[in-house]
Amino acid sequence: MTNPKINELEEKEFWQKVRQEFMLDPQMTFFNTGTLGAMPRRVFERTVNHLRMTAEKIAEWDYYGPDWIAGYQPWTEIREKAARLINCEVKELALTENATAGMNYISNGLDLKAGDEVLGTDQEHPGGECGWKLAAKRHGVVYHQLHLGKPIKSPEEVIETFVKAMGPKTRVIAIPHLITGSGAILPVKEICAEARRRGIFTVIDGAQTVGHIKVDVKDLGCDAYYGSFHKWLCAPAGNGFLYVRKERAPEVWTTLASAQWDNHDDDGYRLSQRGTGNLSLLMGLDEALNFHFELGPERVYARIKQLGDYLRMRLQEVPGIKIFTPLHPQMASGITIYNIEGLTGNFIQDELWKRGRLRPRSMGEVYGVRQSTHIYNSKEEIDRTIAILKEISPKRR
Repeated sequence: MTNPKINELEEKEFWQKVRQEFMLDPQMTFFNTGTLGAMPRRVFERTVNHLRMTAEKIAEWDYYGPDWIAGYQPWTEIREKAARLINCEVKELALTENATAGMNYISNGLDLKAGDEVLGTDQEHPGGECGWKLAAKRHGVVYHQLHLGKPIKSPEEVIETFVKAMGPKTRVIAIPHLITGSGAILPVKEICAEARRRGIFTVIDGAQTVGHIKVDVKDLGCDAYYGSFHKWLCAPAGNGFLYVRKERAPEVWTTLASAQWDNHDDDGYRLSQRGTGNLSLLMGLDEALNFHFELGPERVYARIKQLGDYLRMRLQEVPGIKIFTPLHPQMASGITIYNIEGLTGNFIQDELWKRGRLRPRSMGEVYGVRQSTHIYNSKEEIDRTIAILKEISPKRR
């Protein structure tokens, strides 16, 4: 029989070795992956080496063979890895700069007219809502942002909210898979299933999901899904993606038109081609995908959730704590938003840094801080967080 303590020790040693793959200062703890992930050393070096090669050897490129300076190629090999990660066909996946670009390609690309309704939530990131607000102001589209709790109590309340709101004028549902400002994982599969029965186009914001939780777009049943690779996948900033289901891709016009603008044999290439870009960042993405697959996606997701669950459990020991992330086990993973009664996010953020060199992100006056737990974090760092929070809580006095 396997000794669970030995397994736990082996797991701890494994993640300690993984931590050494990152260039993070060991005297500091980074808890803000929800904004930008830390690059592993190998990702950084692959990016810099390509940038150096371009600077030093640019005269050698003769327009024969692989393009390593311009960026007009389909980059099928990298798209295949990204497509494998989210379970789609390579021609359904476009490479973009970030999640905001993916959202805008859909909000600008769909033929929506005055009176057509788009349903979202009242907890959208600006990168997930402003394209729809633009469509409302420019074309008369009706953009309704449905109220969700903070924290959300259960998946059922979200499903009920959206099903009740769907009507004969609803053309699009555009919602986050994981809410950046609360850490809530929404029941998008059930919402997409109901929308598909009604012919409603579904667009899912995955800015906080890829590399964080499992994403299977075929299982989710969405029509479009966009996200960023520079957060939880730890690729260089400037890397994102857009998936569009092949059956509905012809409905999406090209927003940035270049030579492939009307290539419906490969819609992913059509929507990727946006002119000259920084290919060094793309090489970094390739290496980040390699790193993620070598670690094992399921193992990564389990580690992130384990740390997130541990943080939320320990937070409940802090006097005056308010947790805005759902405690429902299906609805939270590596992002936790919390405050302490009588304090502000800026105060908590600054005290954690001053007292322990711990770096979460302030969420303002009401919602305190957002603390993201990733594979380069540890339970010991969470324990230090809790000790400081107990020290600064006004309730302890």
